[in-house]
Amino acid sequence: MVPLSWVKELSSRINVDEMVKLACQLIEKKTVNPPGNECLVKDIIIRYLKKLNARVKVKESSPGRCNILGYIGEGKPEVAIISHMDVVPPGEGWKSDPFLPKIENGRIYGRGAIDNKGPYAASWAAVKAIVSSNLPLKGTIILGAVADEERGSTYGMKYLLKEGFSPDFCIIPDGGSLNEIVIGEKGRLEIHIKTKGRSAHASQPEKGENAIYKMAEYLIHLKNLKLEGKVHPLFTPPTISVGEIKGGEAPNIVADSCLITVDIRYPLEMDEKDIILQLKSLAHRCGIQIEIESDVFSIKPHLLDEKNPLVENFKTVANSMGIKLSLGTMGGITLAKNLYFQKIPSVVHSPGIDPVAHQANEYVDIDNLVVCAKLWAGVIYKTIMDK
Repeated sequence: MVPLSWVKELSSRINVDEMVKLACQLIEKKTVNPPGNECLVKDIIIRYLKKLNARVKVKESSPGRCNILGYIGEGKPEVAIISHMDVVPPGEGWKSDPFLPKIENGRIYGRGAIDNKGPYAASWAAVKAIVSSNLPLKGTIILGAVADEERGSTYGMKYLLKEGFSPDFCIIPDGGSLNEIVIGEKGRLEIHIKTKGRSAHASQPEKGENAIYKMAEYLIHLKNLKLEGKVHPLFTPPTISVGEIKGGEAPNIVADSCLITVDIRYPLEMDEKDIILQLKSLAHRCGIQIEIESDVFSIKPHLLDEKNPLVENFKTVANSMGIKLSLGTMGGITLAKNLYFQKIPSVVHSPGIDPVAHQANEYVDIDNLVVCAKLWAGVIYKTIMDK
């Protein structure tokens, strides 16, 4: 067991100015996904990894889609901390240019500040603290910047896993909050629901059967549907969101079809087949015929054992810093899910407090980045030395 006296040693070596500078340099690069183009940050990431004397591996899964891994140390165990470099489109409502980072009132503003470039900078600062200390080190630390998380990780983590990426433990700084570590994520079921009608000339709608009206009626009931089923105590109840609707061929034709895309997030202990049955049962009660295509996208919920060493180390180091961490789950899907189903224990943690990811005027508190850098440095070091 590593004594906790080293926590202060690591905390004292967090370089705040370097961390903030790195975060701002990354935010300036427009890695909006789609198309991603995460290779825009490659030179920055490599330059900072060289400051750690890391062995750098760049894996370009597709033109412009870079995954950059820095390796420090040798052998087992391998402890990774992985962030993603793609960001969502900025959207409207920004008070300043989303790709010209602004520091104001102790915060960094910009697209990617919290999701996920600020946390990468804190991860780098954490690893730098370990490397620059006089503490003994065994095993391998992996600092990763990956592609395509916002659109399913096909060109990022899924690609790396197929290539053999397999650390012993992984920290994902991309969810939860400063006072909560996420050890589980809901399942996600994306389905298409379709109603059918009969076309006719729009001047004589009574001769047709409008599929859009059928869908509208179904949606009224779907909005109020509470999915039933057992919910694991660490999870919140399931949610239903209608994200897309398409219907009709032209405004002067009665629509003979209408299709919606539904996103369902469901907890551990619920079953996808039962969810589909409940949606069909709702239609039957309403007297509406529907068709369901249920294999659009599906991934199951997961929950890491609370006794996993990585979870225990988070709690131990946080406690030594005076931080009370709770254990939680989330409805969003992070890189941790892909890792979990490859039997790689992963914990999600974030410097966030307010839900600002994917919103206009996204920001991260610099003080929270510092706290996370100190905590992650301690967790990485304890995990790598205890194994």
